[in-house]
Amino acid sequence: MTYRPGRPSRRFLLQASAAVGAGGLLAACTGTGGASGTATVLYTAGLQDGEPANFNPLGWTAAWPVGNYAVHLYETLFNFNLLTGESEPLLASGIAWEGTTGTVTLQEGTTWQDGTALTSADVVATFSLGDRNEGIAYGDIRTYVDAIEAPDDRTIAFTLNAERPQRLRLMDLLCFTYILPKHLWDAVADAELTEFANTEPVGSGPYTLESYTHQDVTLARHEDYWGAAVHGKPVPEKVVHAIYEGNDAANLSFQNGDIDLSAFFLPRVNELWEDKDLPVKTWEPDAPYHLPGSIPMLIINTTTGPLADARVRRALAHAIDYAKIAESAMAGMSDPAQASVILPEGAESVHFNAEAAAAGWSYDPAEAARILEEEVGAAKGEDGIYVLPDGTRLGPFKAATPQGWTDWNAALDIVATTATAAGIDVATEFSDFSEVNDNLGNGAFDMVLWYVSDVAPSSPWSRIRDLIDDRDVPPVGEMAFWNFGRFHHDDVPALLDEAATAADAAGATAAYTALDDIIRAEAPAIPLMYRPLEFYQFSEKNWTGFPTKEDPYCAPMQGMTGIQILTKITPVEQ
Repeated sequence: MTYRPGRPSRRFLLQASAAVGAGGLLAACTGTGGASGTATVLYTAGLQDGEPANFNPLGWTAAWPVGNYAVHLYETLFNFNLLTGESEPLLASGIAWEGTTGTVTLQEGTTWQDGTALTSADVVATFSLGDRNEGIAYGDIRTYVDAIEAPDDRTIAFTLNAERPQRLRLMDLLCFTYILPKHLWDAVADAELTEFANTEPVGSGPYTLESYTHQDVTLARHEDYWGAAVHGKPVPEKVVHAIYEGNDAANLSFQNGDIDLSAFFLPRVNELWEDKDLPVKTWEPDAPYHLPGSIPMLIINTTTGPLADARVRRALAHAIDYAKIAESAMAGMSDPAQASVILPEGAESVHFNAEAAAAGWSYDPAEAARILEEEVGAAKGEDGIYVLPDGTRLGPFKAATPQGWTDWNAALDIVATTATAAGIDVATEFSDFSEVNDNLGNGAFDMVLWYVSDVAPSSPWSRIRDLIDDRDVPPVGEMAFWNFGRFHHDDVPALLDEAATAADAAGATAAYTALDDIIRAEAPAIPLMYRPLEFYQFSEKNWTGFPTKEDPYCAPMQGMTGIQILTKITPVEQ
């Protein structure tokens, strides 16, 4: 997938009706077995919530599997292993460093699905697309890489910017950028690169696009896949992503056994095996059931109105009931979010400063009142909402996130309720993904609950950069790809560069703590919960052999895992 600071990859524009989502898909899920009665089709759900419109990896709203980290159609040079933190070979066999130059070597025999050889020229052309159209998110590679050259057909040399030798960011790009066929994309006009629908995609992956409707996207196995000898041959003849309007209809189909692998939020998932004795499992059988990998953020527009005042934002941070969000909105699948943008568990935990986080904000309406009254000089009006000394009322502020994201909607409802009770008037606004996405990028919002840089080779650097680094961020009214709130602090650039080039973990941790301190002091974004990169629950009604904590042959997700799951699962004897 094209790397994006916050990836619009898991959920998309919600258009299909619930009736179509439930009834239509149940009909579609019949008659999929082979001659022996065993399954030949893998049904998945939760990574595409609306009717597919395009399969363009360069835009913001590509349909599954292009809009995810899945490599079914297009492939990346490397996979990122969430379990080990390592980058693993995919199209590339490895990378070798000499000074500030990393040389990537392609696997032997790489080909496109039309039979054309995939060479280093395709890689150079892919990373050069950002030079042709500034709307391509990974165009910022030129900030960190001075030159991308192909000495021969099998190798690509990436020479880092000597003043900012950012290996972390380069590895992000090598793991999360789909490589595209030069002989096809050269023919696309520069202005159309991000708008081209690409409804007949030609990739290098193990599946081709067979069909797509408002009900599902169907992939067919590419029998001449170049990587079969290296990565294995997928077992399912087809992979079908069923499309639902929201969680409820999808979760019902999953419980009925019509969906094999689901990335939908499914509260109280343990009841399916504990109370209903269904052949359903998750990564681990005990809470929180999933492997955490992201921190959804309440991103605040810091450019205008009362929310431009860091004191008001800090008061808001003290007015949010994080424990209630974890217990209610997340159904106990998250610990209460702390005052840090670094995950306290997993690969990032080495940089997590527990003492500093504990000294930051927490749910404390009394402290919110103190900040507003003593530091800001605000006073409560008759309606219980604070008014600034110049007569400006604190709200109503709109807190937005896409409709149908039921868990996120519930989290924002809690934000609105507890903040308003504390004297800051917040109202929720749930609308189409595309509307929220466009408003966020253009800076036309008060606050938005959004995803921000998940665990990756560069995290937590990438997450902090995406939240508060304003280098190369356009003004309000133009599309931004990071720092949507347009936050500025003089110390941020140097600290980010220090963290990226630190000689050891201790040096990086010191820089990350200083950056986290800035966020705690100014609250340009507020963590609301901890979540997995993908919710992951599977049914063993038709297929078995999915990864679990007891058998962790790959991470519990469909993206960033190559095709390991598809080569390991086996059909259940019927």
